[in-house]
Amino acid sequence: MELSRLTLEFKCLGSFSFNGSAGWVSGPTGGRGGELLRYFASYPRAAVSPEALYEILWPDSDADGNAHRLHLSVSRARSVLRGVCGTVNPIVFANRSYSWHPRITVRRDADHFEQCFHDGSEAALMRGVATYSGAFLTGESADWVTPLRIRYEHMFLSMLERLAMRAYESKDHTRAIGYAHDIVAVDRAHERATQLAMICLAKTGQRAFAIKEFDSLKLYLYKWLGVAPLQETERLRRQILDGHVEDLEFI
Repeated sequence: MELSRLTLEFKCLGSFSFNGSAGWVSGPTGGRGGELLRYFASYPRAAVSPEALYEILWPDSDADGNAHRLHLSVSRARSVLRGVCGTVNPIVFANRSYSWHPRITVRRDADHFEQCFHDGSEAALMRGVATYSGAFLTGESADWVTPLRIRYEHMFLSMLERLAMRAYESKDHTRAIGYAHDIVAVDRAHERATQLAMICLAKTGQRAFAIKEFDSLKLYLYKWLGVAPLQETERLRRQILDGHVEDLEFI
């Protein structure tokens, strides 16, 4: 008879948490046991050798004692999930690698987010944007997190860009402004988003705010990157100041 499966649910977008026996709770924030749990939640289908985990968890430490440190960290991660998994050992060691127990299915908000990204429909993009509650594993500073954080942030911005352009193309300028501001909140140097915001603000009679968008971008680019806005953005500013609002187009 096939044994029943267990499902572990994790939230990795924003602050890390998991669905425990008493509902959603924040995962352990300190110690290598907590980091190990976050790593396996981030790579739910991975089978990782002890040597690879040494490099992930203690990249700068002496190799002596790593095996003992890893044993303690795995034990800590297992204990955190004991209330959900019962007698099932959630993290197993087999074939010289650590992985989730074969009976465990891992569900993550990041998986739903990716599905929405690849679906591409407007409804799916809106669901994906709503799922993104912050940078991947907010507060975690380990090196292995950075590529994942960049990847999901890029996907989030791409979703916002597609939604912004669809709103603009349907002449829903107010909604396009909202999406453009969401992009800028994540990436202040995103010049295309600033251009879109300027055009839509001008077309909705908010020329002064359109110019403020330009000024804010210019100040940021000069202060942090030492560059000026693109010529296209400068041209938009001049057109708005000259009152050529009806001629503004976003290409």
